[in-house]
Amino acid sequence: MSNKILVVDDDVTSLDIVDLVLEGAGFNVVRATNGHSAVAGVTEANPDLILIDLMMPHMSGQEAVRQIRSKGIQVPIVAFTALDDPGVHREAREAGCDLVVTKPCKTKDLVRGVQELLENS
Repeated sequence: MSNKILVVDDDVTSLDIVDLVLEGAGFNVVRATNGHSAVAGVTEANPDLILIDLMMPHMSGQEAVRQIRSKGIQVPIVAFTALDDPGVHREAREAGCDLVVTKPCKTKDLVRGVQELLENS
């Protein structure tokens, strides 16, 4: 059985690309288009890992991660961001992210990071 990954991004094109990459690597992908739906649906989705964009309207990825962690959900969380800023990366880790990946990135690096987190969780 393949691992289930909840991918959260407000950009549908980014969702499509990440979905294609992860499904191509054998993962089962569940999508959410904003932080609110990720927080509301994480219990039902029961993912093995969450990949979340940090910059989204209405609720940032960091806030969504804080709320997910406050529910006691301890699955690995990967922040996926276009911001190559050490302060943003630190804030994501402080919010509860296990890994920060700056986009664009090589697809093999993203898949490897996801696989390593799943193996170590």
